Amino acid sequence: MYDEKQQHQKSSKRVAIIGLIGTLLTVCGGISGALIGGVTTIYKTEREAQKIALSAPQGDQPLTVDTRQIAINTTDAAGLDPSEYLVLENLGFVMAQPRPGWYQVEQMLYQDLFFEEGTGLSPLILFYTWVKNNWDDQPLYRIRNAEPVMIQFIEGSTENGVQEDTTQWENDTLAFYSQMTILALAKDKAQDFTLYELALKWGILHQGGVNNIVANRDSQYVVEQVSWALKEVRVDGREANLTLQRWALFAEGPARYFIVEVDYVPEVSQSAPVWDDLQAYLDAFRVIQ
Repeated sequence: MYDEKQQHQKSSKRVAIIGLIGTLLTVCGGISGALIGGVTTIYKTEREAQKIALSAPQGDQPLTVDTRQIAINTTDAAGLDPSEYLVLENLGFVMAQPRPGWYQVEQMLYQDLFFEEGTGLSPLILFYTWVKNNWDDQPLYRIRNAEPVMIQFIEGSTENGVQEDTTQWENDTLAFYSQMTILALAKDKAQDFTLYELALKWGILHQGGVNNIVANRDSQYVVEQVSWALKEVRVDGREANLTLQRWALFAEGPARYFIVEVDYVPEVSQSAPVWDDLQAYLDAFRVIQ
């Protein structure tokens, strides 16, 4: 339990974080109509057409999602190899166990995302604009690669076209990780968001960086790919432009919505194993029906 002072500190820090990046919402708040009209792809509902492959414009390989295999029943989930899978029956999903070179699975709450130090923050925090504290107790799981890319923001640095004012930052150098994050959002905490509205809001938060949305009105899944451009920064000490590649799978279970966010930082030294591991993690995700 937080006492009153801790609650005040928590709220103050959260408001400060939102304030620093709030210009993103101002810039991109009006693009939702263009987002749907310009990049939405409707995929066929035939089972043979439900394997989705989305690549980033800057990348050579797509991440793939086979929507035929996402749903799993309780019996089959219980029979999965525990050395390869983490079965969270109480939350209604299955995820992969980490591979070599990755940290152990982190069990967190949504509110914990706001208080990480020295690292790039998940765009999930920007949902606070609409939901305030209502998601604070929602469970979140993350697998993070052990080799971050250190990015220094300097005068003139921009994120998706928005110039950063590093004079307001405690630290101008942040660690960016390749990782997979899963938010298990109870439907009664979803603030009237539908699955599709969650996907569209997440895309809007990327300020025009949405490259593809794959959706179907009759499906329980939405897949999205976005870019996050960092320009005029220093990467591991050298000046560079870097585009972070991000995917999200939005899935629906009986009691929860799931936002599965995949981040790939292409500058990591051993990019091929990292990429293969991220694909394996996405392949392992299941919704227990």
